[in-house]
Amino acid sequence: MNRALSNGGEALGASRSEGFSSVSTSDPCQHAASLRGWSQDYLQLSAGAFHGEIVEATTGPVQVFLESIDQRVDEKASPRRDSYTIGIPIDVREGGYWQGYHLERDSLMTLRPNEELHFRTPDYSSILVTVIDCAALDELAATAGVEIPSLIPRRNAVPLNTELARRYRAALSEALTCSITTPEVLKHEASRKAIAESVMSASLSALSARHESRERACGGHAVQRAIVERARSYVLANREKAPTVTELSAHLKMSRRGLHHAFMNVLGINAATFLRYVRLHGARKDLLRAAPSESVSSIACRWGFWHMGMFSCYYKALFGETPSATLRQPPRLLGTSPLRPN
Repeated sequence: MNRALSNGGEALGASRSEGFSSVSTSDPCQHAASLRGWSQDYLQLSAGAFHGEIVEATTGPVQVFLESIDQRVDEKASPRRDSYTIGIPIDVREGGYWQGYHLERDSLMTLRPNEELHFRTPDYSSILVTVIDCAALDELAATAGVEIPSLIPRRNAVPLNTELARRYRAALSEALTCSITTPEVLKHEASRKAIAESVMSASLSALSARHESRERACGGHAVQRAIVERARSYVLANREKAPTVTELSAHLKMSRRGLHHAFMNVLGINAATFLRYVRLHGARKDLLRAAPSESVSSIACRWGFWHMGMFSCYYKALFGETPSATLRQPPRLLGTSPLRPN
């Protein structure tokens, strides 16, 4: 297992909180009982001492976990009801079968809602999995004009190309790593929403890669300018709630892809970048007015940033200084930001 995602617990419940858990196990029955929200029964098939690890984080409608097992095990399991299960291996040796389908390192693993899992692990396996409430992922897919059931392949384990698999693996790993190493992100609604949005968007992209569809062309520049102005008004009116691209798409009643084209054609940036700029400006305002007891991470989380390293990079790229440098400056009067209404 990638121990960068683990807190190194030696026993069941060694590191556990409301939002995340990290456990090391030495028994398959103990291991089966360690994954929150799942009903599981494990049967060890290969001889020898069992070692397993589970690192898991849950935020709103999304659960992400990394499970590593160093013995061949037959798993019978059910995730929480009315949810989609999507995953990808980090490392898997020969002999693994997910729902009876041969598992390779770049296989996209899926379960339909309320489908029972049968997973025969190889001698060693390490997999990244997300469980997403149906309503949340269905809503996200609707903004893109697709339906999730139509995207889930009939086979429960299908290969992705290497680059798509790498990106999906990285997205799940990053969300999990940040939840574990910076627990504060799970204490703020804005950053919890951002994590869930990131995982759901990555999962939708992975599913969509297996199901290409035609896209509706956007209108002319005047129409796209009107879309951008409506988006601007909505974001500025709700800037303290850190709206997501999904919420913006729903408000405008258009697909995420159509929104992307409108922003690119009119402003030369995508909708996610525009939202990030608004949130960066909000964070900067709070940093400039921060009380001595406030930290960069607490302010960043309040504005929906959950990856502190990326927040610092985005902030410095936009403002030419680090967030901590801004925080150390004496309070100053704030001028009118070009992204704020006059």
